[in-house]
Amino acid sequence: MIKRLRKPGGTLGALSVASAFTLALIGVIGAVAMLVGLATGSDFWSDATEDTVAALVIFVIVAFGAIGFLVMDRSPWLGAALGVVGGLALAVAFFWAVFPIVLGLGAAVVAVIRARALHSETTPASHAG
Repeated sequence: MIKRLRKPGGTLGALSVASAFTLALIGVIGAVAMLVGLATGSDFWSDATEDTVAALVIFVIVAFGAIGFLVMDRSPWLGAALGVVGGLALAVAFFWAVFPIVLGLGAAVVAVIRARALHSETTPASHAG
């Protein structure tokens, strides 16, 4: 799995692994926290159940961003779409903090750059006529 995430290698591969790990970690921990909050009736996120459900959806979308990085080597643009949406969801989930916004937008940018690189690897060279 890590080998697939490191593709195409170099700095872009390292950024892909870091982005996927960040999105997966925050998405899964956030989703589990929201589920626990809903199950126990806790109001640690919000005192309105609707807000907690909305946060749960956002964290699940963030986790799907990590899945996007994983499938990107097989389907570059689908993976990029999931990665971008996941990164933007991370930025939205923590709109009051600067660091998560930078992480989310950074993951979105890495997703697009990686998709372009992987797409160019799989696209046959065009023949000039």
